[in-house]
Amino acid sequence: MKRIILHIDVNSAFLSWSAIKLLEEGYSKDIRDEISVIAGDPKKRHGVIVAASIPAKKIGIKPPINLFEAKKKCKNLIVVSPDYNFYSKKSKELMCFLKSLFSDVEQYSVDECFVDYTGFRKLYGNEVDFAYKLKDEIYKRFKFTVNIGIGNNKLSAKMASDFEKPNKVHTLYLNEFKEKVWGMDISNLFMAGKASCKKLRELNINKIGELASADLNMLIRNLKSQGKLLYEYANGIDNSEINSSSYEDKKGIGFSRTLEYDMDDKDEIYKYLYYFSKDISKELREKNIYASTLVITIRNNEFKTYNHQQKYLNGINLANDIYEKAKELFNQTWNKEPIRLIGLRVSELSDSNHFQLSIFDEITDNVEEEKIQNIIDKINNNYGKEIINRGNKKTNNN
Repeated sequence: MKRIILHIDVNSAFLSWSAIKLLEEGYSKDIRDEISVIAGDPKKRHGVIVAASIPAKKIGIKPPINLFEAKKKCKNLIVVSPDYNFYSKKSKELMCFLKSLFSDVEQYSVDECFVDYTGFRKLYGNEVDFAYKLKDEIYKRFKFTVNIGIGNNKLSAKMASDFEKPNKVHTLYLNEFKEKVWGMDISNLFMAGKASCKKLRELNINKIGELASADLNMLIRNLKSQGKLLYEYANGIDNSEINSSSYEDKKGIGFSRTLEYDMDDKDEIYKYLYYFSKDISKELREKNIYASTLVITIRNNEFKTYNHQQKYLNGINLANDIYEKAKELFNQTWNKEPIRLIGLRVSELSDSNHFQLSIFDEITDNVEEEKIQNIIDKINNNYGKEIINRGNKKTNNN
């Protein structure tokens, strides 16, 4: 029996989730229906746009243009600051719901996941019919839309979900691959980045079908291992399994984000690390545990992934401490290439924190910092929301 894989992808996640938050706060407009954007720093003319509404995209406003250029196209552009804590909350709500329905759910990023539906066909029925019910139920429960792609492997399911948006269900079974995909430009093939596409065009390969029928040895000579991978993907070959523990390792706590465009602005990347650090710290402190290893993950626009980790003598669980160490690791790892994904994870967890001091360390600083953070936690827990936050150090240093 062939596998049946679903890929569930939130439509314009950051903008959709911000729209929900604004409506909950009494804002009169649904920014999804307006010419609106989510921007890294709305106060700056050159703030980077990270998400745009469909009406905004229709007039040419979309990542990665900046606010200055966007406002040339629309003077009354609605600009909203990102709220990564709220995004994390909505993501967890969706994933918890899906995990209540399926045993094998792989969270691929904050707003997308894979589901192995193969064994559930007898329980839930035909996968296409069920996908329509599922997307409607997600909207009913959470007030945001998703695209659902259906295929016989993760590759075909993901490519199917990228077909026409929003709020759609698409299939891309292996027997449909040639008809639906081979006529597309190579830039539409998953994992085909700008550099790979440039090399392929130099080889007079412009369509996915041309790549699928190209000489494999020639591709390997010119693109090395990436040539073999793209050849397999062009032919619909992907034997990777659903890994339900890949997003948050059971032995650690981590978060990652697949970016909507290639990013090389270090200050913007620091903002992701800051919010990851806050979320990681919150989980650690809720469980009263510490981490001794920090791991940074960078995936470039050629989809090559770099991991760099550091082990520390003293356990960490405070947001600012994690954030400062994350920036150090990032600066040691990043080679200035455009980034497609950024991730941060802690591991080697323990319920004790034995300080090992050098002659330059002051244990009182760590103890006082923990006391202050514990007081803040208690206040926020009592009121049910984060009414107090620690100030973070400026993110434009290093």
